[in-house]
Amino acid sequence: MAFEAGALLSGFWVALTELSAALPYHDTSFVWLNFPGGTRFVFGTLVSPLGALMLLVINVVGFLVVLYSNEYMAHDEGLPRYYAELMLFLSAMNALVLADNYVEFILFWELVGLCSYLLIGFYYRKPSAAAAAKKAFLVTRVGDVLLFAGVFIFFASFAGVHALGAVNAYPGTSCPGAAPGTGPTWACSGFVFAPPNANSATPFLSPGTVTGDPNGLLMTVAGLLILGGAAGKSAQFPLHTWLPDAMEGPTTVSALIHAATMVAAGIFLLAITSIYLGFTSTAALVILALGGFTSLFAGTMGLAAPDIKRVIAYSTISQLGYMTMAVGAASYLLVGPGAAMFQLFTHAFFKSLLFLAAGSVIHVVGTQDLFEMGGLRKAMPITSITMLFGALALSGLPPFSGFFSKDDLIGLTYQAATTQPVALIFLALAVAAVLLTALYIFRLWFLTFSGEHRRARPAPEGSPAAAPAPGHSPSGEVHEPSWVMLAPLVVLAGLALVAGFLPLLPSFSHLFPGLTWGVFGYSYSAGIWSFSGTDLGISLLTLALALGGLTIAWRLWGGGRVYRLPERGSLRSVHTVLLNRYYINAAYEGFGERVVLTVARAFDWTDRYVLDGTIHGFEQLFSRLSLQARRLQTGIVSSYALWVVVGLLALLVFFLYAVPVIAPMLGGG
Repeated sequence: MAFEAGALLSGFWVALTELSAALPYHDTSFVWLNFPGGTRFVFGTLVSPLGALMLLVINVVGFLVVLYSNEYMAHDEGLPRYYAELMLFLSAMNALVLADNYVEFILFWELVGLCSYLLIGFYYRKPSAAAAAKKAFLVTRVGDVLLFAGVFIFFASFAGVHALGAVNAYPGTSCPGAAPGTGPTWACSGFVFAPPNANSATPFLSPGTVTGDPNGLLMTVAGLLILGGAAGKSAQFPLHTWLPDAMEGPTTVSALIHAATMVAAGIFLLAITSIYLGFTSTAALVILALGGFTSLFAGTMGLAAPDIKRVIAYSTISQLGYMTMAVGAASYLLVGPGAAMFQLFTHAFFKSLLFLAAGSVIHVVGTQDLFEMGGLRKAMPITSITMLFGALALSGLPPFSGFFSKDDLIGLTYQAATTQPVALIFLALAVAAVLLTALYIFRLWFLTFSGEHRRARPAPEGSPAAAPAPGHSPSGEVHEPSWVMLAPLVVLAGLALVAGFLPLLPSFSHLFPGLTWGVFGYSYSAGIWSFSGTDLGISLLTLALALGGLTIAWRLWGGGRVYRLPERGSLRSVHTVLLNRYYINAAYEGFGERVVLTVARAFDWTDRYVLDGTIHGFEQLFSRLSLQARRLQTGIVSSYALWVVVGLLALLVFFLYAVPVIAPMLGGG
């Protein structure tokens, strides 16, 4: 805990230094590998507005999770392993947001993936936990392969592109292999994200500068491959399937992964790429479309999930969809990704609050099934109130932080949609997700806390059996956990309430490049207030949808009620589809068993019987030839002399009769 407290203080110091800096990008690096022709790899630290913001998010949430773990994980036999993996996870994430080039970024990106595998599979003796860890590792590896390909295209394309001007020029003194008078290239600079002392809100390298790619096709492909890497880590469709299963890990791990570390890394990747390299307009629209679709798609599954942690997990996928959509809109409008980072910032606090509050409930009642809860509000008043703060912030209701960040990104997306009508479709999906968000999160809150008594039997909703949480009360007595667990909830509830106002501080707004803070039509940017009727309409629409979702949730599940679907009807069929997650998992498993396994068996057969068979066939052939040759070794000198004479006669015949015929055919004299 002391080490994480030190990291938290260091993060605050870096952030405060960045807030007061005249030039926002500070890079310190040294050459790691030097290749012929001027290409080099560097290893260093880049302190930037986005990096400073991420340091705050990672270490504030990380410290509170470590504090909460002191009681929640106190009785677990794997405690030393837990803290070792948790600290490595946080260290890798801190290093990732301070990396100053793509090569270094990828190294820590992979270390984050490894740590997530270890933490998700912490209860490795449980088959479902081991399977969830493997699934997370394999699915995110698919995204990583796409990321590697995209970064390779950037490397290959920009290796020979020279500096574009005074702002973008890397102030190197020499570059081996560069033409005289042309200045250093990006490859010579070590593929760093930003030059030292740079101060620019536009991409440092423009996709339009690649020779032979006038239409940006190559850069579009590279950008979409980068999106694939981000989709793997940030659980965007269709690489979202690992994240709900990641709930097999401890709740503290879920809070960290879903709020401040692994899933945030994918959004951070998109944000830094949009600033330092830039996306083409086509790639930006695809990013916008994927995020808008995922926000609604994941929300629908949250409506049916009976597991308290899985409902929050689906909300994470949905909220990450909002962030992805905002990066796409910002890239299309050629502004900074501040709106997406603002949502990431506020989401980290209310999402970790929701998970830790859920952990307090699980810790006491010993189940994750919502239909085995109820009536906990009186016994757990602090947990219920703090979780209510998280639900209100997630729903986007004022004055909680989610209202401001969600309004800003939806307003930004609307601006992009006015110039590209196709984006209106995905904006509409994201707006519809506002209703679903309030509906499923208040369904969770009402089922957990409302009513007079805890439900004795689960409702027939297909609820999975959950193992009792470590440390839960065996007697069944329900009570608040100790202040070791309650203190992080109170702190996070306070942050969920006030975090939305922080960009009003002139220095703090510096950490959100391109953000225009707004509330009910009034916008604040660069110290200037303005009013827009369109923004007011968007605010009122999203507020009405959120209140509508809350009202529906109250009518169906408030006051201890449990809404039951009719046994027959279309809604029951839809409910089954949602419980089975649109059968996407089944489709992946079927593809793996019928296609991947079949191909693997074909390769195995080829390896065993064709390749190995050929090698063993030659082995047997030469073995038999050697056995036959051994019979010629009789040890009789006269026999050897006979073979010498026969050989000499054969050579004589060859040179006398065969060579004169063959030589002219081969061009000889």
